[in-house]
Amino acid sequence: MPFTKVNSPLIPAERIQELVQLEPAFLITLLALGTLFVYRFFLRDLSVERHRNLTLQFRNLGYHLTTATVLFSAYFSIRFISEGSQPLERLTPYLGLIALIQEAVVAIKTARIYVFQYLYFSHMRVAFPLLLVNIFSLLLTLAFFGWLASAIFNVRIAPLMATSAVFSLVLGLALQDTIGNLFAGVALQFDKPYEIGDWITVNNGNQTWTGQVHEISWRATVLHGFADEAITIPNKTMSQAQISNYAAKQRPFARSQIFRISFDISPEIVKRALLEAANQVKGIRKDIQPIVIIAETTESWISYKFVYYIENFGLQYFIADEIIEASLFQLKQRGISLASPRMTVLRDHSSA
Repeated sequence: MPFTKVNSPLIPAERIQELVQLEPAFLITLLALGTLFVYRFFLRDLSVERHRNLTLQFRNLGYHLTTATVLFSAYFSIRFISEGSQPLERLTPYLGLIALIQEAVVAIKTARIYVFQYLYFSHMRVAFPLLLVNIFSLLLTLAFFGWLASAIFNVRIAPLMATSAVFSLVLGLALQDTIGNLFAGVALQFDKPYEIGDWITVNNGNQTWTGQVHEISWRATVLHGFADEAITIPNKTMSQAQISNYAAKQRPFARSQIFRISFDISPEIVKRALLEAANQVKGIRKDIQPIVIIAETTESWISYKFVYYIENFGLQYFIADEIIEASLFQLKQRGISLASPRMTVLRDHSSA
């Protein structure tokens, strides 16, 4: 039975009938179900937080996929039974448009999940910024709905963008800082001076921030400081600042403690005691041997510099506390105490 073609006052029914086809909808449905296949067979070892994130996205995708299926079924059902019924024939184009929009939403959310899965697979043990996924989703959304506007309403996107140059200029001036932060964030992702999870120090003029990179958003980079405070720094500031990265991807961090011991104690005994203390601290790298060197000699003591290596920059103060405690214990076991300043007073007997 041929479908009737009744034009709606607002929506061209013929174009809707040409676009609402079962084959593209079926393909998008298969791609949506394919995200579950990838998740089950390739992403079993994700962290709890990532499993939770994907589960929420699957639920959201399932809701939109079910809605799109219902809309497509209703559209084709009404087209079969609407012959001779003017109200139903006028309702069909609107229902078809809603079904197309819903299917576009399903396609965008499916593509977004695939991007998440790819990034999870390639960054299995490290985090990545959501800015990349959000930019991809925005571009895909603009492409889909631009195509729908052109295919259904014959809207010419290129002339529309050209005629809106003045509006774009005004909007760009109003959102100058926001756009600057956005492009700075994109540039930082290409340059990669830091990644999520890295410990960094940011120097910008007289201001200095130190923390672990927690998030890179459209506008700012969020750090978690040593006191678990959230430090939000605009991406534009980050792109202009001097950044020191303490990520231990290539080499561990070297840290040191100074111990001042009396001249009366043999340096060999002191060095042996400090190296023994290093074996009792779990946070120290065992594959790189700590070293103890004489850094300074004064009239009151010998300064021993105890150099050790750690991997977690954020735990350096806790590890230093354990190092000092273990070192003092080992020194005490050998009857060694820290030196105290000495002052020699000379009397002038000639004036007596």
